[in-house]
Amino acid sequence: MLVALRSFHIYSRRGGMFINSCFAHCQSESQDTWFARDSPQIYRKTIAEAVGDWYFSRNTSKLIDCAYPCDTSCHNIAV
Repeated sequence: MLVALRSFHIYSRRGGMFINSCFAHCQSESQDTWFARDSPQIYRKTIAEAVGDWYFSRNTSKLIDCAYPCDTSCHNIAV
C-alpha cells in the first residue's frame, strides 16, 4: 500500500493522508474517535487535527506511521 501511495505522497500538493499502524481502521469512521482523548495519533497529531489541517489548507497533512504494530494509540491492538 505504501509503495502504491509513494508518488501521491511525494508529488501531491493538495491531498492528505493519515496512515497509522493499526490493523483495524474503524477509527476513521466515527467523530467520537477523532475527538476522543485517546484518539489515534501520528507524531502527536490526532486524526481530527490532521484532517482539519488538510481540509482548511492550514498545513500539509501527509502522515505515515511506523511499521505495524508499533502504534500504541491503536484501539484494537492486543496487549
